[in-house]
Amino acid sequence: MKKTLSLVLAVILAACSVLCFAACGEKDDKPVLNVYTNAGFAPYEYLDSEGKVVGVDIDVVNYIGEKLGYKVVINDIEFNQILNEVAKDKNAVGAAGMSKKDERDAVALASVVYATSIQYVIAPVGTFTGDVVKIADVVAYAEQQSNKAIGCQKGTTGADMVTGAIEGSGATAIEYSNAIVASQDIGTAVSAVVIDKMPAESICKDSNKLQCWCLDGDMESYVMYFNKEATELVAKVNEILDKMIKDGLIDQYTVKHSS
Repeated sequence: MKKTLSLVLAVILAACSVLCFAACGEKDDKPVLNVYTNAGFAPYEYLDSEGKVVGVDIDVVNYIGEKLGYKVVINDIEFNQILNEVAKDKNAVGAAGMSKKDERDAVALASVVYATSIQYVIAPVGTFTGDVVKIADVVAYAEQQSNKAIGCQKGTTGADMVTGAIEGSGATAIEYSNAIVASQDIGTAVSAVVIDKMPAESICKDSNKLQCWCLDGDMESYVMYFNKEATELVAKVNEILDKMIKDGLIDQYTVKHSS
């Protein structure tokens, strides 16, 4: 009887081991999709109360990973380093509220457009009048302040707008890792901060000191950027993004992370 029981237990343990190894092997064989982002750009990417990177872009790439059978790995790095990392890895994507630009298109493959935005300025409450402000007025305001500086996020279209606008003026630009950090210096190191619409609104939403205004400029298109060799992956991602847009799923993610 004891021998029979031992034999049964041995068979059960062997079966469990086979199942465990099979499960582990299946998990290990899953390809990795390395997602590079910068978690200071709410609602698209930000840190939750537990320090985890969350946001619209994170929900989107997780959905894409699930559909295509990838294990999604989120990498929170400096914004201006994202395309450098994408260039090294065929299974990489830059998802960070990235505006489509010719210089970015030259080094990486862009997905279809999945969102649009426009530049905003953040400054102390009551700084500007009206709903739309010219960048020249932001520069003039900065010139009147003791710091004479405008903050922006390094490597962004906002930074390009600021550096172009201050040329020949008495104002300067200070580049930050993200707009959240930059906005904390308003009134000390900088007079105002230029950043995309939704991050600006997110920063000002619960503040009684800061206000944001739309800047008089062009609309921008958000895309995800992939390695130049990842043509097949981009084609598959585009199909999924098109369906997500059509089904209103990205809009749902945006509402979820903006509330």
